[in-house]
Amino acid sequence: MAYVVTESCIKCKYTDCVEVCPVDCFYEGPEFLVIHPDECIDCGLCEPECPIEAIYADDELPENQIEFIEINAKLADVYENITEAKDALPDAENFKDIEEKVHFLNIEVATEDSDTEIKSNNILLYDNGEIVLNNSKFKIDELSTVDNIIFENTLLDNLKKDEVVYLDVEGKAYHEWAMKIMEFLQKNQFSNVQIRTLKN
Repeated sequence: MAYVVTESCIKCKYTDCVEVCPVDCFYEGPEFLVIHPDECIDCGLCEPECPIEAIYADDELPENQIEFIEINAKLADVYENITEAKDALPDAENFKDIEEKVHFLNIEVATEDSDTEIKSNNILLYDNGEIVLNNSKFKIDELSTVDNIIFENTLLDNLKKDEVVYLDVEGKAYHEWAMKIMEFLQKNQFSNVQIRTLKN
């Protein structure tokens, strides 16, 4: 059994839970925290710490939150590990009582059978540190400050803001880059960016 972060956390991201976790199994995305099911030791310390009651044991989840078992598992392989508390999101107070928030996550879980061919609005982030966008390839470990600006300009020049942007992420070695790309696109008003976690 593991604990699961549910829909209430979205757009709030209170991190009281992170402070008490003895195994650092929380992972942070732009809008949401998740618990890695393989790292959680079922101690239950986090559950009472959440001020909006967003954490449940996986066998005590409300029926309408069952999908968050899979969401936590998949996004823990993409999001960045968080080990210290930080401020909640700026609009947390406004969002804490809203019930239906899953659409704010903009995520999709891909499987081996999913259509993952490269399309015009796809960014692929591979486990070997390579980012592919249309005909352009970048190696994360080789990106200088200048190259990073070129990469960001390439994103802006090649992606259509009025279409869904798919960020396909293989593995978790470069999960922090997935978050950087998501945040950059959101900052530049790409309204529909979806992370797809690909099995490697």
